[in-house]
Amino acid sequence: MKGFKRFLALGLAAMMTMSLAACSGGNNDTGTGDGTPGATNQGAASTDGYAHYDSEGNRVILMACWWDRYYDSDDTALDDDPTFAYTEDGEIKVADQMRFDVVAAIEERYGVKLQWINLTYTGQEESINNSILAGSPDADVYLVDLVMGVPAALNGYCVDLKTVLPADSDLFTDQVNMSYLQLGDDAACLLHPVAAESTVEATYPLAFNVQMLKDAGLEDPRDLYAKGEWTWDKFNEYATALAKDTDGDGAIDQYGFAGFGPDVAMCLLMSNGATIASGTTQTITDTKVAEALQQLSDMYNVYGYCYPATEGDNGDIGRNVYTSGNIGFWPSAAWIAAGNNDYPTDGTVGVSFDTAYVAWPVGPSGNAETNAQKLTSGSYYMIPVGIKDPELVYNVFYDYCNYYNGDTTVRDDREALWWWYQSTASKVELQDANFQVMFDAGMHEAFDLWQNLGIEYDWDSFLFGEVTPAQFQETYKQQIQDGLDSYFK
Repeated sequence: MKGFKRFLALGLAAMMTMSLAACSGGNNDTGTGDGTPGATNQGAASTDGYAHYDSEGNRVILMACWWDRYYDSDDTALDDDPTFAYTEDGEIKVADQMRFDVVAAIEERYGVKLQWINLTYTGQEESINNSILAGSPDADVYLVDLVMGVPAALNGYCVDLKTVLPADSDLFTDQVNMSYLQLGDDAACLLHPVAAESTVEATYPLAFNVQMLKDAGLEDPRDLYAKGEWTWDKFNEYATALAKDTDGDGAIDQYGFAGFGPDVAMCLLMSNGATIASGTTQTITDTKVAEALQQLSDMYNVYGYCYPATEGDNGDIGRNVYTSGNIGFWPSAAWIAAGNNDYPTDGTVGVSFDTAYVAWPVGPSGNAETNAQKLTSGSYYMIPVGIKDPELVYNVFYDYCNYYNGDTTVRDDREALWWWYQSTASKVELQDANFQVMFDAGMHEAFDLWQNLGIEYDWDSFLFGEVTPAQFQETYKQQIQDGLDSYFK
């Protein structure tokens, strides 16, 4: 990397020399220092926080990551980013130009410089665990994955922006440009710039066969959701009505629902406001979890509307059987629809029906407004405790991410997101509606580690009715707690 970045990376060890008590709040004193920028002064501590300066005395907002990022105050041309490319017509994309121009605008507006610094992945972990604790954070903003970020947040290493920003901030209201991960502690520590692609990815809305529901004379579930009537009870009613013996041989051959057990469990938990491993203590024994597990068990063993669970199918059957056209509802995702080539554009034949997406029905302990609809994935940003003027840091970072000046049509260009639209439907109106459902789902995230603790859950026995919800809870509660203890150590 260039000049300052290289020098700073080499000098990180020297910056970890302050041995102060651990910080626990957004505006804590971080110790003493001369506070005078100089030709070789990388950072300075004062009674109101630690700051970074360049050799000319300019405050530098350092943004740490583990790969080379662009653009910042070092960059002088668009092609400083090696991935930059002109359009086929030789034009510059509007978004690219705006991403470049916003740096100079921030420099003028706030009187600061911007720098990306590549600490490497291991270096970033060490920096978080050492420099923040020492009271001299190596960066003003850290890009973190959840393995780094969640323990840092729960251990008090991140600024809680609810203690810094006004209540009417976009972060706490409309979240048009910036959102935060809710960890159940009522704090706003881990930031996520809003963008359509990162929001819709990893969402699993409930899909349904439009023609099948119309033929059955059932009201559109999306209308029921809008009216607050889309509940587990209503879903069970719909799925039961769709399960039929269509050829008169005495066996059901049209099913109300099909799915892969872990996918379904994940969505039912969220739709009932439940989590299993979202903090340092397991909550699989919670009543909300018990209700979700009971609903899942009843779907397969009481109501009789589900496509039969298949032992050891690893999800291939449950996830993909909907393509036969005899399934009413199923958990979907853009990657599943695209993988099955449901709506090809090359003239080949896909599925014979229209697919629509709807939010999952609300469970007895759930709330349509607050239910999560996506398990958190990807990377977040954090402002470390002990940094000088965290509100300034946030505002600079916010404006940097809001390079499009609030014009989300630039940020979320439909043409650039074409795959996400085209994969889910052939009709434009359904593409738009399905994309919106995925986007809404992505704006309601929850942190839950239950699928990431290395535990092999026996879903076969559960779906076959051989294990009750209470037995399932008892079997895994200690394993989950052990996994959390290891994760948060």
